[in-house]
Parts: sequence; structure tokens; C-alpha cells
Amino acid sequence: MRSFKRSVRVADQIQRDVSEIISDLLRDEINLMVTVSKVELTNDLRYGKIFYTVLGGDTEKERAEEFFERTVVSIKTELAHRIRIRRVPEISIHFDTSLVEGLRVATLIDKVMSESKKDEEQSGEEE
Repeated sequence: MRSFKRSVRVADQIQRDVSEIISDLLRDEINLMVTVSKVELTNDLRYGKIFYTVLGGDTEKERAEEFFERTVVSIKTELAHRIRIRRVPEISIHFDTSLVEGLRVATLIDKVMSESKKDEEQSGEEE
């Protein structure tokens, strides 16, 4: 049996709980799809960062940021009721840029690969 760090187990639980809390709070919001993508906790479980993604563009991202500004206290309070640990971590909520960066890198790789293929085809025609 593999043993995992306690901070990883607690982070997984926080991710599940916060996802449910957000889903409940978003019922009144129209056309806003928010996903909790990752939770990072310090080893002492005192501080945590919750990362989220939003389906859509800049408008949806701005709406999500406003939503979290309005509801961060409610999310923290509800999380304190749900999670069963002595001290609930102090959490902060952040937009997850890793998906956007991943797409940007994939696009750059595709561009380089297609240019390389063009160069190979052109050099093959010259011979």
C-alpha cells in the first residue's frame, strides 16, 4: 500500500469540497462553468491555494473573478463546516494559467512542426 503525504490527501478533499461548494453557489449564475483544477497546501496545512479554470473567454474569466471576490468568505466558511481537521487552512483562490500556457506552447510547437515540414518539402523539390 502506498502512503501519501497528509497534505496531498487533505488537498484532494478540499478540492472535492470546494468544487461542490462552488457548484452550489453558482446555481444562480447563468452560463458560468468553473472547475477547481488544483489545490496546493503547505506541509503544515496552514495555507492553501485553490486554482480554477473557466470555460469561455476573457468575459467569463472576469465574471469568475468577480464571483470569487464576492463569495470567498462564504466558501471558506462552508469549507470549515465540511472538512474534518483541527485547523482549516487559510485559503486563497487563483485563476489557473497552466491550461492557457499549455495551449500556447502546443500552438507554438504545431507552428514550428508545420514550418519544418514545409522546409523539408521545399528542400526535397530543389534536389
